[in-house]
Amino acid sequence: MFRVSQKLPLAFLSSFGFPSSTIAYRFYTTVKPNLKLLQQLRQETQVSITKAKEALTKHDNDYDVALSWILEDSKTSGVAKAEKLKGRVAKEGLIGIVLTKGKEVMGNTRGAIVEVNCETDFVSRNTLFQQFVTQIASTSLLLSSDIAPIYSSSSNSAPFIQSIPLSLLQSSPLLPHPSTSSSFANLSLTTIQESISELVTKLGENISLRRAEAVMFPDNNESSNENSYILTGGYVHGDDSYTGRIGGLVVIKLLGRPAKQNQNSLYSSEHIAKLLRNLSRQVVGFNPKYISKNDIKAIQDGINRDDYIKENVLLNQDFLIGGGSVKDVIGKIEKELGVAIEIIDFRRWERGEGIKKSEGDFAKEVMNQASLF
Repeated sequence: MFRVSQKLPLAFLSSFGFPSSTIAYRFYTTVKPNLKLLQQLRQETQVSITKAKEALTKHDNDYDVALSWILEDSKTSGVAKAEKLKGRVAKEGLIGIVLTKGKEVMGNTRGAIVEVNCETDFVSRNTLFQQFVTQIASTSLLLSSDIAPIYSSSSNSAPFIQSIPLSLLQSSPLLPHPSTSSSFANLSLTTIQESISELVTKLGENISLRRAEAVMFPDNNESSNENSYILTGGYVHGDDSYTGRIGGLVVIKLLGRPAKQNQNSLYSSEHIAKLLRNLSRQVVGFNPKYISKNDIKAIQDGINRDDYIKENVLLNQDFLIGGGSVKDVIGKIEKELGVAIEIIDFRRWERGEGIKKSEGDFAKEVMNQASLF
């Protein structure tokens, strides 16, 4: 199976820092990788062609054994590389949002928002990274259904959008992308933290899960009753339909059944869904600080109160697609559908906000990057 090369003796190659195992399989094996298996292995694992060849030749083209070897090797090398890179600043990345529908046709009842950071915009535009961020958002959404909401010490109520402990999320199995048809029975047992390490190996940058929040229902986790619905809308700006540089979630309470629902439930559902999406776009584009002017504690001296309210209060902002203020537009929809609509929570995140880029030695950083490969 193996033969010693006279042109590239082992001692000669070792002197240049090549690992002995790599030398043996790359320079001395006479087994040629099966091209069909090579293509299949690369598609399934996304590893380099060199690594795929090594796996197949090392295991005599036994696909299953080669696949297991690559997965185990990815975990080992990923942890080591992630450890080397974890000190580097990662302020690029993506915001991911995933929504899920409840039993009612009104709209989405739950939503989750996450931020995952990397070092460069180039990696943030990588399909693998985008899919990974969406999968973490999907996992957050499912996980949030089993988390008890935290109530405010100053009141008996709890905010609807609440944080998910990162330690809990990192130790959870990574769920499939919401666009896939994978069943829960076929879920991988790979945790999010292990998946991060594997992705570091593939993309070569520090990757970190920074924050995660989800919509949680304080009242026994129920999203609706006979005449009340808690509905969630979401929007991300840029990239794909699940990820972008800026993301927003909006939670509303719908009181009463739309008068037109018995005549045309699709009409009512579309109107509410459109409102939720536009409110989320409003949050992303206009960056409000408060829902109502009653939420403002104080306005700094010298600032015009009316201008401040119009700029920073969601209900008082001009609606992004016209028709008056946000409050005016909601009032028109309430009248048309025969319901009461209340915005009860929202969130707006921008990737990398608050993260400062450290002033380091760029040449040294490049050398450190090269030493990882």
